[in-house]
Amino acid sequence: MSMDKSHLVIAQRNNDKAILALSSLIHALHELDSHAVARLVVKTNKEPELVLLSYEINQEYECLYENSLPFHEDVRSYKFPPLDRIVTVSGKTLTVHRNLPDEQLQQAMDDVVEMMDLSEFDRDAEG
Repeated sequence: MSMDKSHLVIAQRNNDKAILALSSLIHALHELDSHAVARLVVKTNKEPELVLLSYEINQEYECLYENSLPFHEDVRSYKFPPLDRIVTVSGKTLTVHRNLPDEQLQQAMDDVVEMMDLSEFDRDAEG
């Protein structure tokens, strides 16, 4: 779950030691087909961030993408009302209402979802 912007991490241009170190990390992640989770403190006295580092190896460059990960405090639970019924203030449950879909609308939505199925895309009768 990405919580913020993505940052691109590259080594300093004229720092051969930094270029080699970053390249080694990127190639190690590539060989293991993995990502890295790191703790990042940007400034002194700033709260640490948990970040996910993903690699990209291209013909022109190698880099890491840095995305902030949520802490437990960042994850919030929201309660949404049910979609198939309405509960009134008095506690009565309504299954037929102007804001609820009828059978015809439900069938139309089922058809739309069925048409978006890509599992059979680009297959003919012979497979």
